[in-house]
Amino acid sequence: MNEQLTNSDLFQSIFESSLAGLFVVDQHGSILIANMSAQKMFGYVEGELVQRDIQLIIPDWKLNAVGAEMNKVVVGPNQFYGRDRNGVKFPIDIRIVPTVVKSQNLKVIYCKPADISVFESDRKFRTLISNVSGIVYRSKTDRPWNIEFISEACLNITGYSPAQFYDSPDISWDTLIHPEDLSRILLEVEKGMADKKQYQLTYRITTANKQIKWIWEQVSCVMDEQGNVCGLEGFMQDITKGKEIEMALDKEKKLLRQYMDSSPTMFLVISKDHTVELVNKRTCEILGLEQDAILNKNWLGNFIPARDKKRITELFEDIFQEKLEVPNIYENHIVAKGGEERLIQWSNATLRNGNNEIIGVVSSGLDITETTFLQDTLNIRNRALEAVGNGIIIVDAKLPDQPIIYCNKSFTDITGYGTGEVTGKNCRFLQNDDRDQLGIAQLARAVKEGMPCRVLVRNYRKDGALFWNDLFITPLYDKNEKLTHFIGVLNDVTEIQDAKKKLEEYALHLENTVEERTREVQSTVRKLVSTSLSLEDQLVETQRAERKAKLSRALFTAIAHNFPNGVIMVFNSDYELVYVEGEEMDRININKSEFEGIPIDHIPVFSKWQINKIKSDIRKTLRGSNISFEVDFQNQCYAVNSTPLYSDEKEIKWALFVYNNVTEQKEVQHKLEKTLKVEKELNELKSRFISMASHEFRTPLSAILSSAILIGKQNEPGKEDRRMKHVSRIRNNVKDLVVILNDFLSLSKLEEGKVQVKPKSFELIQFVKMLVDELEPNKKEGQDIVLKHSQPSISVYLDPKLLNHILINLLSNAIKYSEEQKEIIIEIKVNGKDLSINIKDKGIGIPKEEQKNLFNRFFRAENATNIQGTGLGLHIVKQYTELLSGGVSFNSELGVGSTFSLMLPVNIYENEKNSIN
Repeated sequence: MNEQLTNSDLFQSIFESSLAGLFVVDQHGSILIANMSAQKMFGYVEGELVQRDIQLIIPDWKLNAVGAEMNKVVVGPNQFYGRDRNGVKFPIDIRIVPTVVKSQNLKVIYCKPADISVFESDRKFRTLISNVSGIVYRSKTDRPWNIEFISEACLNITGYSPAQFYDSPDISWDTLIHPEDLSRILLEVEKGMADKKQYQLTYRITTANKQIKWIWEQVSCVMDEQGNVCGLEGFMQDITKGKEIEMALDKEKKLLRQYMDSSPTMFLVISKDHTVELVNKRTCEILGLEQDAILNKNWLGNFIPARDKKRITELFEDIFQEKLEVPNIYENHIVAKGGEERLIQWSNATLRNGNNEIIGVVSSGLDITETTFLQDTLNIRNRALEAVGNGIIIVDAKLPDQPIIYCNKSFTDITGYGTGEVTGKNCRFLQNDDRDQLGIAQLARAVKEGMPCRVLVRNYRKDGALFWNDLFITPLYDKNEKLTHFIGVLNDVTEIQDAKKKLEEYALHLENTVEERTREVQSTVRKLVSTSLSLEDQLVETQRAERKAKLSRALFTAIAHNFPNGVIMVFNSDYELVYVEGEEMDRININKSEFEGIPIDHIPVFSKWQINKIKSDIRKTLRGSNISFEVDFQNQCYAVNSTPLYSDEKEIKWALFVYNNVTEQKEVQHKLEKTLKVEKELNELKSRFISMASHEFRTPLSAILSSAILIGKQNEPGKEDRRMKHVSRIRNNVKDLVVILNDFLSLSKLEEGKVQVKPKSFELIQFVKMLVDELEPNKKEGQDIVLKHSQPSISVYLDPKLLNHILINLLSNAIKYSEEQKEIIIEIKVNGKDLSINIKDKGIGIPKEEQKNLFNRFFRAENATNIQGTGLGLHIVKQYTELLSGGVSFNSELGVGSTFSLMLPVNIYENEKNSIN
């Protein structure tokens, strides 16, 4: 039966049979036991090394092992040497493992002779690593990347020794990485391992003494036989000083960039191949481009106009070849985004390398485009002031007597005084002793209050000749709202005043003629009125209305005593409006700030035809021609004069156009031409009125007279029916006379301007139905009035009295001029804010050749002369409709019928407000 083995037996067998040398050493370095392999390795016999000092066979024991704590495993870069019994040293591979047995601290030593070639290679490798300033390491691939090997340089860089990385569970490389960089580094390591390629990292670490250092790391992936990443090897270097220098340089660059970007001037560096090496923010703003769109671009090829490219290129080449001193100041145009050109004033300096060779030009530029434009505009305005036909003066309001400090050529031409005779004087010298004028008093008040003013005054030229001056003054205030100057614009309107006087004399003569003929008409009316005492009051009122109508001065309107306003425009050869000024700007809807500097094609107030005409006139003027013509624009007539404007080089650069509003003069001319025509029309009106009045008054008055005589003869009992028949006949004829007289009264009030619109809200459909009911007695036998409407109820805001007169007149005509058994249709529609009323009849119609005169006073068509009427109804309808902001039209065919159409606003208040807006 076999004896059972114990663990002690097994361990003893393994200890003795091990090919490697095994020692157990106490804490004092005494050898407690050694196996046979260990004793043979050092040349000793069994038992000879027991209780001997381990330093006997391992001389470097204290140097390499004693310093290690008893609880640490000693491995790593420190190489051990052994010494045999004969004193010969030889390299050994050794591993020392601490352990505790029965409360004693022991060390188990494993060792074997080292291979000489491997040892020498290892020695050289360790020597090389120890001399490298950076850290050499190998680690595992899984976080926290446990260190398998790390060089001694880690102590200087991190403050932690290699042993701490090997054994301390609290020290790993990822715990050193700065928290702000850790997430980025984890992603980069993960990507590098996935790509299986060498990669580089830059990050911060926190050292043992809490310093922040910058680390640059290069990592290689170690592959196993299957091609998988099994480890990481790399090199780390402390780049803190370089990083600090880099950050300081970056800070300096940022400060320089901030200075450059905050500078109001352009900065750029142009290299010898003409490419842009550096630009600041202001340069980007002026060019309208991002920095990337400018850098590394050819400056001369991309940003210099074609016309200047050759000159600027030669300048730069001469500078780079040092044929020419760098000019301190020069100007040239550059091309910005969209082709816009800007004028830049440059200041330059050369950029040289270490060999004192020019490698670039540093340029700082100031955008002077607006400054140059303002100077050109000022020159244009000064020339324009000299070229306009109006006299212009400027007075200094700050000085006590407000002297004249400027006058243009037109002022000296109008007054006959020279510039030297005028400057320094108050403008009252133009009035001589003729100071008792209403306009002068108004002018004095305006000057005292610092307000604009327009007056008509009598002035005297240097030779004493009188001229009428249409004067307009405008105050000028500084930024502190303090009055500094007055600008005065003079217009010689002597010819207009003379023409106005002649017109007034002729108007008086014409008025006397009208009064004389009116008296003849009144005489005729009085003869007719005498036939009936019962109508005396109405006829007297009619005579008064007729006298007012005929005495009215509505035949002419007063010619404005002020000289027409005007506007000055200046165009360049590119058809751009470079300058505009004048009172007419508001009338023609030209906004100075919006339209100055843009081509005429982009000015919306002009039509395509007008733009082509103006362009043609500009071309003629720029060729040296002076053009004068008249043009109608927005219902106004303008006298236009153009003249070329010359630059300082005596070249024609601009075309000046002066527009004077001569609408009033044209109206005066037209009125003079129409005077004879009015005279003829008055004679015709007289004849037609006498004819109409004789007919229209005689017929009903004769009927009234005969009926009154018959009533007197049939006054006996039993003849009541016959008397009532004659009384009814008298009433109807009186009613007809009242209608005629109402027409005369309405005409008189219209021509005197006494008809006022008094709108109110009412329901239109019900209003029309009531009118139809009122006209029921007037309908002929079988006639029917049909009302059609698009909505059951229509609310309007109009004058019901005027609308009543309009509809009564149109419906009465439809009844009067239609035969029995005919239908009359009223159609009412509403479309948004517009109201339309159509009245259709199937009457006698209107001859086509007479339709143009239908709305004239006293006009009767040839086919209606035997039908009662005054010829005033439709004239009054038209006037009333226009007072309601509407219009009336008609369509008629002879023998078929007529349709009269009214177009009115649903709300006259809204319509007037929109018109004003």
